[in-house]
Amino acid sequence: MKPIIKSAVVALGLTIGSASAQDFPQRPVNLVAPFNAGGGTDLLLRAFAPHFAEALGGDAYVSNMAGGSGTVGAAALSGQKADGHQLGYWSVTVSTIQPQIKDVPYGLDSWTPICSVAASPTVLFTQADSPYKSIEDVVAAAKAQPGKLLYGSSGPGAITHLTAVAAFAGLGIIDDMRHLPFQGSGPALQAMASGTIQFFGDTELLMTRGDFHPLLVFSDERLESLPDVPTATEAGIAAPLNELYLWGGLFAPAGVDAEVTQALSNACETAINSDGFKAFAADTSTVLNFRNAADFDSFYRSQYESNAKLIDAAGL
Repeated sequence: MKPIIKSAVVALGLTIGSASAQDFPQRPVNLVAPFNAGGGTDLLLRAFAPHFAEALGGDAYVSNMAGGSGTVGAAALSGQKADGHQLGYWSVTVSTIQPQIKDVPYGLDSWTPICSVAASPTVLFTQADSPYKSIEDVVAAAKAQPGKLLYGSSGPGAITHLTAVAAFAGLGIIDDMRHLPFQGSGPALQAMASGTIQFFGDTELLMTRGDFHPLLVFSDERLESLPDVPTATEAGIAAPLNELYLWGGLFAPAGVDAEVTQALSNACETAINSDGFKAFAADTSTVLNFRNAADFDSFYRSQYESNAKLIDAAGL
């Protein structure tokens, strides 16, 4: 009888697990924004939530947990139950950079990646009236006068910092440049307008808000909107420094049931493709980039490894 009882117990366990996946969600899904209300991540999630909830056939709400450049919210979520009802929207910096430069209670294997939502390649640029019209001009000037040229960032370890590091390390002139960090992109761009710094890296969206000249794009191909701007690869920058994206996506604590993960991933795809969310993206110049759970997991892990090399190059 013992084998029969054991088989019955196993069968019961499988039935319960299957039923829980079929019944998902059993309560509203919490979408954690690791920054303050009113910011870009918060606004994106609040536009996304109703379409996501409709696709799930349940409810979803956004909660804000700011602090530590996004790490406070991520640290709190990493310890939650892995049942799919608690998700966080982490950027490339929160998920792959901060845990490699800070003492935080999460790392590479702390998450069940659900889907990517948005991704924009970064661009290295200078002032429109700068004497540096091409990246070749920059390399020549840096080698001719080592230590004269400065690049800014919105802070050490930020995507703005790593964009410049990827460019100058990849071109072999990182030791000829100087880094001047600022508290945010706004002050850095003001410094570039005044001539204090010569270079900055961010997304095309931010670049178009000023009178700037693009030098390189960290994408796998040239952008349709900037057809004359070479990719980092074309400039001679080798992998993994040749591609860099400011991306964000949904993560759950590690260990979520595979069927629940798939249900969340499917709902994410439906929400991203909804007319309402596409309208939000168009109004805010958000570049949508969906990857399902499996593809996002592979992408996230490759980004973690690639950014480790960037972090080393940046001396972080």
